[in-house]
Amino acid sequence: MEYEEQQNPLSPQQLLLRDSKLRNTEYIYGAVIFTGHDTKVMQNATDPPSKRSKIERKMDRIIYFLFAVLFAIAFVGSIYFGIVTEKDLDDRHNRWYLQPENSDIFFDPRRAPAAAMFHFLTAVMLYSYLIPISLYVSIEIVKVLQSIFINKDINMYYEETDKPAHARTSNLTEELGQVDTILSDKTGTLTCNSMEFVKWLTRNGKKHILFDL
Repeated sequence: MEYEEQQNPLSPQQLLLRDSKLRNTEYIYGAVIFTGHDTKVMQNATDPPSKRSKIERKMDRIIYFLFAVLFAIAFVGSIYFGIVTEKDLDDRHNRWYLQPENSDIFFDPRRAPAAAMFHFLTAVMLYSYLIPISLYVSIEIVKVLQSIFINKDINMYYEETDKPAHARTSNLTEELGQVDTILSDKTGTLTCNSMEFVKWLTRNGKKHILFDL
């Protein structure tokens, strides 16, 4: 690379990969190569998987559905309320107790669209109890109790290392035992990745240690 009448060699040793950081230097010589969303790195990059459990995702869908039902009820009721309120101009004796000629904006037949809009907001507030927000609090309490039961479970105690079960998080306690994938080596047996000391040999002044994998 020629820069300010000087030639500087660039090799793979001067290549910085994605997300690399260079510090403690005043300046660098470099070239930008293989950039953009069409590169192999960007094509292979995926979003991190969500750590939310299946129950939490299912609760979200239920809340969305109930919110849609709430919106539909309030919207349909507001349209009907606006139509009925506008008819009070022609038939004042139908709902005389509301006094259409002296009513405020909430029942004013001369401003039926505004009355329908305020009715929609009122309906959303009144029907908001249809959405069980306390369900999330109840589920979190159940998760905390599950983590306490896991920590107190005698059957999950490991005698060889003298370690009981310890739930470090309560986010995935409800999915324990739902194993759907088992990774193994080519022989089909599960590996333990443990080394056991077998012998200590000394030959020709050199020490040899044998381990069993």
